[in-house]
Amino acid sequence: MEKTIRLNEEMLAANEALLLGSVRQHELTEAAGRLNEQLRAQIIERGRVESKLNDAIALAEKANLAKSDFLSSMSHELRTPLNAILGFAQLLESGSPPPTPSQKRSVEQILKAGWYLLDLINEILDLALIESGKIPLSLEPISLTEVMHECQVMIGPQAQKHGIRLVFPRIEVPYFVHADATRVKQVFINLLSNAIKYNKAGGTVEVAYTAKIHGRIRICVIDSGEGLTPEKMEQLFQPFNRLGKESGVEEGTGIGLMVSKQLVESMGGVIGVESTVGKGSVFWVDLNVTAEPQTAVGPALRPQS
Repeated sequence: MEKTIRLNEEMLAANEALLLGSVRQHELTEAAGRLNEQLRAQIIERGRVESKLNDAIALAEKANLAKSDFLSSMSHELRTPLNAILGFAQLLESGSPPPTPSQKRSVEQILKAGWYLLDLINEILDLALIESGKIPLSLEPISLTEVMHECQVMIGPQAQKHGIRLVFPRIEVPYFVHADATRVKQVFINLLSNAIKYNKAGGTVEVAYTAKIHGRIRICVIDSGEGLTPEKMEQLFQPFNRLGKESGVEEGTGIGLMVSKQLVESMGGVIGVESTVGKGSVFWVDLNVTAEPQTAVGPALRPQS
């Protein structure tokens, strides 16, 4: 009798355990179902957000392209009448009879403003071409020595006018880089011009080369100017940002450094800056070194009999 009662109790306990397990399993299944629904809803919402984000990115890219096309078109349209203004001003300057001293000063102001405006238009055109991916580049082995010598000749008068001493290195071993010669000159003329304009009276601008590993060479433009704070260095390559020099006597657009950065990167290089307040700045450009181009020599031609 006692055994029977004990067996019944064990069976009841077992049934209760099975029932409890079944209830818990049902609860777990329901909980898993709710989690799956929440996860599905999150995935759907994420998809909607990503779709809206992609639409916004596409719209921004379209607007940026439209802006670049507009700038490019307007730059071309502005250059035509400006070239005419500069041309006639030059005719007045060299005309016969020669202009009076008062007229000569007026013509010089027209030419000065005109050349400055033309430089601005050209920089905006370069910026528009770069942003639209249409900047023309002719990448080939070029002599760094020759390019930098041309830069030295071109920038020399500006340095002399400002009383700045230019120091270029003597290169014992010729370096050749894979780049566009015209664009390399454009970059370094911009860097050298800035180093001269924003230097101190009687200061120096030095160009130095440093051979780098991984097939690159670093060209440094070192000035003895006032230097840059970390805050200003963060803003350096922003377009139309002159870092508080807008009210200064030196003209500038605030575009040159950004254009230089884009050009250097388009040629596979890197540009950067190091600066100490009160001591000056070092703008450097890393370019890819390449082998000297071989002059093709064809077979000698036999004279015709």
